[in-house]
Amino acid sequence: MAALKHTIFLPVLAALSLASAACTAQENTQTPVTSAVVSQEGVPSSKDFAVVTYNVENLFDVDGIALFNDYKMDPEKGSSGYTRRKFQTKLEGVAQVLQNVNDGAGPEVILFAELEADFTPESTVADYESFLRAHQHQTIASMLGAEWSEDYAGYPASAWLLKSLADAGMTGYEVVTAPSRGMDSGIAHTNAVFSKFPIQSVERHPLQQARDILEAELDVHGQPLYVYVNHWKSGASNPEREYIRVDNASVLRRLIDARLAADPQADVIIAGDLNSHYNHSLLYPEMETGINDILGSDGDERFQQNDLYNLWFELPSELRFSEVWRGHRGTLMHLILTRGLYDGAGISYIDGSFEKLIVPGLNTDAIGRPIKWNPGGETGSGFSDHLPLLARFKLGPFSATGELSRGDDAPDYERKLNVSEYLGTLDLQDGGFLSDLDDTQLAEHVAHLYSVNAVVKSIKPFRIQVGERVWRAYYADRSIIAEEGLPSYQKNNAGKVRLIVQPNFYYGRSQLIVEDILGEW
Repeated sequence: MAALKHTIFLPVLAALSLASAACTAQENTQTPVTSAVVSQEGVPSSKDFAVVTYNVENLFDVDGIALFNDYKMDPEKGSSGYTRRKFQTKLEGVAQVLQNVNDGAGPEVILFAELEADFTPESTVADYESFLRAHQHQTIASMLGAEWSEDYAGYPASAWLLKSLADAGMTGYEVVTAPSRGMDSGIAHTNAVFSKFPIQSVERHPLQQARDILEAELDVHGQPLYVYVNHWKSGASNPEREYIRVDNASVLRRLIDARLAADPQADVIIAGDLNSHYNHSLLYPEMETGINDILGSDGDERFQQNDLYNLWFELPSELRFSEVWRGHRGTLMHLILTRGLYDGAGISYIDGSFEKLIVPGLNTDAIGRPIKWNPGGETGSGFSDHLPLLARFKLGPFSATGELSRGDDAPDYERKLNVSEYLGTLDLQDGGFLSDLDDTQLAEHVAHLYSVNAVVKSIKPFRIQVGERVWRAYYADRSIIAEEGLPSYQKNNAGKVRLIVQPNFYYGRSQLIVEDILGEW
């Protein structure tokens, strides 16, 4: 089992866990590389390098032209809307997380999903090196604040993100993205490649109802590395959308087949948000799945059954999650490898190096869930609803550190992750004071857990009273409002119940998320 070769990592990992018609006629359009290496001092010299894939959750620019109303920069919304200050928080948050790789220098290769596509191409950044040079004496904070110019409004999210990384000391990246498909496409996002290795070529491949696959060839010290950055159709828990992901997977599979036909030992990384779980076919055995049945991703590290190995099988099954949706662990983010990264030539995967890029107390909460972006307050807070994934690679032959995965330890159910599992380990502060805070003050408490004495005022709509304030409330765990849950307290105990809650904002309105029931008070 793959877990055997990770025995030495288990204590660390455990601690961290706490803490298609249109597509069939696909267009393979050559996209010019629009940047050069920014700084030679940023070019990696080590033969050991890191690849990170990161969905940055709606990293929208500030031109006010957006498919999502929440990001249209409506001044009438005031602090509840999207602002330059909130954009700054998002940018700096991404940099904070990535600074934890390579002692602050950042990963050599970053494969991003969910940057806003640039809907103002007339004012885009064509030369990233010149862009950085023009603003080298400014910071993201000054550019978005006191030194703001309307000329900056058209800069795409990719340029702002590059500048934010440079401000944090992460330099030397070439950048390529897939261009916008236009407002009428309904596609708000794009994928991006940030690479400290030279980018030799780029192609984009449109998908049905999803973001273009971004294919890039990187020159890693003279060896070609092919990356395919994806963001498939959303709705992993909605089987009625799976036929779209099947189509998305079919496009990617054809690309991989063509690559491997040219070179069966090609070094290939498939990355990004596939909106599918690594064990999707086990969770939904009654249907054909894109990731497993069409793409052929599995856990056989010996490549005896398929030609794509999913690195989720490198971790013990209980640690396999990059997001938590309604109390269940999900694995929508992926790093998937071809057999070429396991041979004796070119580039190789460093066995056992795969991990979730988490920093307890920074981008994960008290029980290890990602701290998602929240637009509440003046500055907004949080990071992303997805955890980044990281793996390390090297030049030279693959070397196993233990028994290779057979892929036979995937569960056929979704594992839960709820506060109730950690009650004995949580040091909870009484949150009665939350009711005395205005929204600006409340924002800094988002994603923190508190215990409160509450009174259940109603179930539909869900309202609870803490002190003198009646809160809008929400629950992710449906057992909260089961017959033996809060309704029983409302009926039999005058509604008085002690709860674990988390402050939050929903569409700019403050609320409390009820995480667990502690009993009566």
